[in-house]
Amino acid sequence: MSNHIKTTESSALPPVSVTLVRSSTISGGPTPIETGLTATTPGTNQPNLLVTVISPLVAVSIRFANTYLTILVGLVSAGLVSDVIPHADFLSLVATCASLSVAGAGVGLLKDCVTIFSRLETRYPLLSGNV
Repeated sequence: MSNHIKTTESSALPPVSVTLVRSSTISGGPTPIETGLTATTPGTNQPNLLVTVISPLVAVSIRFANTYLTILVGLVSAGLVSDVIPHADFLSLVATCASLSVAGAGVGLLKDCVTIFSRLETRYPLLSGNV
């Protein structure tokens, strides 16, 4: 049995992309974060952060689209396996589900608008990286 010490070389971790919702700054406040900024983390075992900044309107639009499509897929799936949503064929089912999905996504849109535009975003973040 030999006394070889096994070692491995650690490689630099690639930067992790993070998306932030832009907020206005108060005069005399900190400078706003710009897209393309790389935030350096301490130590070699933590990846740096590559920042992408989006406007609140884009963030709300992405959240609306995500909620709408999630509800649409759920309703179409439920309509295919049951008779809860009456339909003549697949296209009529999709059209019915598309119109029903607007209501749920609209409620989410209102919630997101109230949260972001009433400045609650600064006190209770919405985990903006999951936009």
